[in-house]
Amino acid sequence: MKTSELIAFVAFGAVGAFIVTIMVRDWFRKRRITQTLASRGENNDEQFRKFFPDSHRADIALRVRKVLSNNLKMPLQGLSPSDRLDDELNAELPANPHLFWDLETEFGIQTDVEDLDVHEKTLERLITFQDLVEYVERKLTEPRSPKPITEENEKPSRIYDFAIRSIPVLCIGGLLTAVVGIVVQKRTLMNLGGLIFLSGFVVWGLANGGEMLRGIIRGLRGASLKEIAARPWPLILLTGLALFFLWVGGFLLWGILKNLLSPK
Repeated sequence: MKTSELIAFVAFGAVGAFIVTIMVRDWFRKRRITQTLASRGENNDEQFRKFFPDSHRADIALRVRKVLSNNLKMPLQGLSPSDRLDDELNAELPANPHLFWDLETEFGIQTDVEDLDVHEKTLERLITFQDLVEYVERKLTEPRSPKPITEENEKPSRIYDFAIRSIPVLCIGGLLTAVVGIVVQKRTLMNLGGLIFLSGFVVWGLANGGEMLRGIIRGLRGASLKEIAARPWPLILLTGLALFFLWVGGFLLWGILKNLLSPK
């Protein structure tokens, strides 16, 4: 094996091992949480309602539990109101805006997740599942402000969401293919695995760069030239970062295409 191939293999292996480690850690953590909740006994809807003497709050709690279960992708039949969202359920609220968007869809509320200052203060108060239920209950009583026309585009696009979810599949699949190629001494499989692995980074660069540009264009539509001139640096930095992501993705894509199209 050439030195360049060995370096590439070590690099692919290091990144792939990191990704696999994260995925395995998350799987074990989710399995442990599921087992802990299941050991308490299954609480059906009627049993779960008994945690909340007020019938209106009980209805809200059932719907919040359903939304949280779908968001975390695990059953929550053994959930109790005192369970801590981050420490015990691994909800990772600061990095999980999708939960709040799902609550908006389920209850027709506004969670102000896009307002970072307000959202950070909200997260400080959301410790347990009971806190989350009370939060939704408060939001239901608040008058809704008119939505801006562009609000539907505030959430990441479905294409971006699909692209980000495909990255681990491409990286792990490419790494396994390359390993198989090394074991069976097939250069074709090794090259194919490397290309699939790199395609994950192509998707990463193009998806993030494209989504950032989409956000910049959306922001420019709602801002006046005076506002942009008063605060140009955030726009410049975001644009530069978006172009960097696109350059990385485009550079790797060109390398893959060049490899595929070059005569053997």
